[in-house]
Order: sequence, then C-alpha cells, then structure tokens
Amino acid sequence: MLSSTVLALFLGELFLRAIFHPGDYLYASLVDDPVLGHRIEPLTRGHDALGFRNREVPERVGIVAIGDSQTYGWGVLREDSWPSQLAVLLHEPVYNMALGGFGPLEELYLAKHEAMRLHPRLLLVALYFGNDIAEAYRCAHERPYWYDWRETTSATGAQPDDLTPDAREAGKPLGALRDWLSRTSVLYGFLRVRVFHRLSILERDRLAAQVTPDSQMVWVDPADHSVRTIFTAKRRLSALDTRRPNIQEGLRISKRAFEAIKAHAAARGVRLLVVLIPTKEQAYSRYLEQCGSPMPAALIRLCAVEARVKGDMVEFLESKGIGYVDVTQALAEATQRHVPIYPQNSDSHPVGAGYGVIARAVFDALQR
Repeated sequence: MLSSTVLALFLGELFLRAIFHPGDYLYASLVDDPVLGHRIEPLTRGHDALGFRNREVPERVGIVAIGDSQTYGWGVLREDSWPSQLAVLLHEPVYNMALGGFGPLEELYLAKHEAMRLHPRLLLVALYFGNDIAEAYRCAHERPYWYDWRETTSATGAQPDDLTPDAREAGKPLGALRDWLSRTSVLYGFLRVRVFHRLSILERDRLAAQVTPDSQMVWVDPADHSVRTIFTAKRRLSALDTRRPNIQEGLRISKRAFEAIKAHAAARGVRLLVVLIPTKEQAYSRYLEQCGSPMPAALIRLCAVEARVKGDMVEFLESKGIGYVDVTQALAEATQRHVPIYPQNSDSHPVGAGYGVIARAVFDALQR
C-alpha cells in the first residue's frame, strides 16, 4: 500500500508538471541581490531569463509594469495577474517586471536599469499602500546601495514586518513542511489551491478567533454569504501609520523615487503612469459602512490614515505632472456588487477577479 501510494504521488507530480506551468503552483525560491534585496533566478519555475513572471524576454515591448506582489500576481495563475489581463484588454503585450517585497526604490532601479532595455513607450509603476511606503524606508536603511537616500542615519522605528505579537497571524500547523512542499511539489500546490481551499478557510477562522478583531476580523457579506474574507487592519496600519518617523521618511523617499522615475522616463520620451492600489480594508470600507458591519478601531484608523496618505501622494503627483490612476473606486464598486475580489482568508492579495478590476481600471485610464 505504501509503495502504491508513493508511486501514485510520483506519477501525479509528473502529470501535473506536464500540463501546468510550475510557476503557477510553486513558490519560487529567492536569491539575494545587493540592490533589489532579492530576485528570482532566471528561468526558474515559470519565470523568464531575467527572473520575472513572463513567458520570455522580448527584444522590445510597448508597456512595462513594475511593482510588488500585487503586480506580480501573487496567489493566482500568471494569466490572471493584472498586467496579463491588461494585455488582453489592450491586445498587446505587457511585460511584468514585479516581485513581492519591491517598493519605490527597487522600482526606480528597475525603471532606470532594466525596463529601458526593452524600449517601452509606457511605464506602469504601482504603489501599494499596504506596505510600499514602509518598504521604501527599509530599503534605504538596510542596503548600502541606497544609503544616500536616507534622511536619518539610524534604522529606528518599526519595519514593515515588525509586528507586535498580537498583530501577527497565529502559526499554521506543520508550517515548515507545508512551506517546503509549496516550493517543491506541483501536486501539493495544485491540491492547496484547488482542493484544500475549504479546509484552509476553517483553519483561518479558527486562528482568527484566537486574536482580537483589530488583528484579524472574519467578515461575511450579509447580502451574499459566499463572499467573505479576513481583515488584518493592525498589520496594515503598522506599515502606514504616519505617526511613526520611519513611515514619514518612507513617504518622502517614495515621492523622491517617483520624481526620479518621471525624470528618467521623460528624458527618453517614455510616459509614466503610477497605479495606486489600496489595501483590502480600504477597498471594502465604504461597503462595510453601508451594510452596518462592525468596524474595529484599527480598521477605522487604517482607512482614515490611508485616505490622508493617498491624498498627500496624489497632490504630490499632480504637482510634478506625474500621471496616475487610483483603482480604489473600481474595487469598492466591485465589493458593492458582491463580487469576491479577495480570498476568503487573510491574504491581502486579490483573486483573479480582483486583479481583473485593477486591469480594467488601468485600461480605462489609458483610453482617456
């Protein structure tokens, strides 16, 4: 029986590797990079010769999208990322130059040193309010390459992942084994995405019940109980609260980075459009108020802080003549239509339908 089970698993692994892109179901292993912090090795698990999530590296491409995991398309198939869905809408390729953990400074480097090699006419640079501003501070203070961007010489203040214990998610059973399988087994990745989904929801509900609603709040749409998710407001607030000096500095660094990207692009006749992506909590905030859902203090504060930071950023972009598209309204309207645009767990990344909303909002902005 044991031998038959092992053989079946082995054959199942070979079969799934033959019909699916491994990069769609495997977590790619990262390698250190002195400038970007990390990147994916070229030609690794569904990534191209530059280590980005594309089928191949073209000699020329009209549009390059740069960003973090929200642009990479974490949690969905490559074709469901918003750059890929935008390419379908535009009927032309969009090269995805994004990876989780990147922020404004990494985006600046990619815009100057890698994107321009593809001779684009348009750069789409995403700013995710959930952690990118804090990432700008961390990058400038942790990597010698970026030390000239520091405004202070000591790396004080909370980092993006420096959470108080009650803000952290509770650990998952057999976490180390599951992480290893997620990096090595397409079969496990397929089962995790397609089969274990329901069990994952039950597990997340159990873990969320062990912490305060400020840290994790299970929410079910009162108009459609199939639509549900978990909000992690305290975690997002820790990376956006402008009362913290590191966040204030990160915001200033982010502005300088976008100004530098604009100058570099303009000098080469390339258009820049900044894509403003909200937190999951902000996308749902208006609908939560409309349906009278209880909102913990951290969620209320997060939405207020995020609105102020976005207003500040928009004012800056407009003053510098930098084009932008804010996809918050489009995502908010989708929540009001009861479209499940985020996972049913605490993951902050959209599902395919959510990335589709972002793609459509960017498409509409490009048509104006």
